Amino acid sequence: MGDKGSLLFNDKLIQVFDTKKENDLILHFTKELPEDVACVVKAAVNVTNRHETSEHHSATHLLHAALRKMLGEHVAQKGSLVNKDHLRFDFSHLEKVSEEEQRHIEELVNQKIRENVPVVIKTMTKDDAVAMGAMALFGEKYGDEVRVVIMDEKYSIELCGGTHVGSTGELGFFKIISEGAIAAGVRRIEAVTGAKAERYIHESLDDLSTIKHQFKNPKSITKAVEQLAEEKSKLQKEIEKLEDKIRWQKVDGLLQHVEDRSGISFLGEKVEANSADDVKKMCFALKQKVDDPVVVLCGNINGKANVCILIDDELQKEKGISAKQWIKEIVAPRIKGGGGGQDNFASAGGQLTDKFDEIISEIKSQLT
Repeated sequence: MGDKGSLLFNDKLIQVFDTKKENDLILHFTKELPEDVACVVKAAVNVTNRHETSEHHSATHLLHAALRKMLGEHVAQKGSLVNKDHLRFDFSHLEKVSEEEQRHIEELVNQKIRENVPVVIKTMTKDDAVAMGAMALFGEKYGDEVRVVIMDEKYSIELCGGTHVGSTGELGFFKIISEGAIAAGVRRIEAVTGAKAERYIHESLDDLSTIKHQFKNPKSITKAVEQLAEEKSKLQKEIEKLEDKIRWQKVDGLLQHVEDRSGISFLGEKVEANSADDVKKMCFALKQKVDDPVVVLCGNINGKANVCILIDDELQKEKGISAKQWIKEIVAPRIKGGGGGQDNFASAGGQLTDKFDEIISEIKSQLT
């Protein structure tokens, strides 16, 4: 990201919210222009913004070198964002960077920070820079002379035109905050350094302190969380058993409403359910108890419509009827929604819950 700051034209102060380099010119972006552009102008850079951006930029170089040392020389920069708040670095790598690998990468970077290595900037020919071991970005255009940024000749040498700190010790501390894939063979690391890293650590410790307080300050928060997870798993299983019991009770009640339609056992009902999955499970439970069934169950799930249709496999083939077709042609338009599935089972969700009787009646009429 470019510098921010201000331009003073006589008594007129104009804020610069961004700067970009194009064709060897620095363009200053403002929301207004002065009346007199010919006067002497005093330009002032936002020093804090620049220094914090510089910290994250220098950290990017240290990170790039650490990635190559830790993961291999196949690592190449695929994209980067540097601003005052954090850095984002995209690089070529086929596998997830494990937590252990991330820890070692952090250790490499922080070691160079503690060494307080001078950041040396030189201008030389591209050939001399490459001979020195400088890394260049693939696809980037370079002139006859290039700017080389060196942080220990045995650690990091890169062609770079950006702003940097005077020595690595100014970064204070480096911390990775996320790692993940953004494309096939491309990973992304986000990290912070300097005061932003310190703030991140404090916020993380505050979160940990809050969690410990919620657990009444146990000796081991890890064991306390594991115990809670075990208790949650046991309770979830108990809930599922109770839900299954209630579901079978509902199914037994629904059996009283099965109708014979030309040798087909038809059941169309509105049911109480906690979720779309609950409605689906009721359909398959009824299949176990009814011969040659066609089941249409409609549920109001938190104000949203859910409709499931189940047809016996042999019956579906024999009669040529299709749950998927009924969902598409009869159900979805009426409930203002959408769905899909197979010929023997399909479902839909939608907005309207007042068309269930109409849907059941229409499907029933298809069975004459």
